[in-house]
Amino acid sequence: MNNLQLNKTNQNKWFKNVLIFLSPVIVVYVVAIIGAINANNGAVALKDFIPTSFTLGAGTVYLLNSALDYIRKLKS
Repeated sequence: MNNLQLNKTNQNKWFKNVLIFLSPVIVVYVVAIIGAINANNGAVALKDFIPTSFTLGAGTVYLLNSALDYIRKLKS
């Protein structure tokens, strides 16, 4: 079971990468919200904050990149 844990150095590098990978997802989500609000002529509705399929796809890519980075750090 210890084989699945990162040492402290790799764990810090992985966490830093996770935060870096998260920034584009946040940008995609905020742009989608702004686009939804602009489509409603500036009226804000609760449905504007529901993630679009594009945003969900970006989140999926984020999770895959984080998992792949973790696996790469395990091998090094």
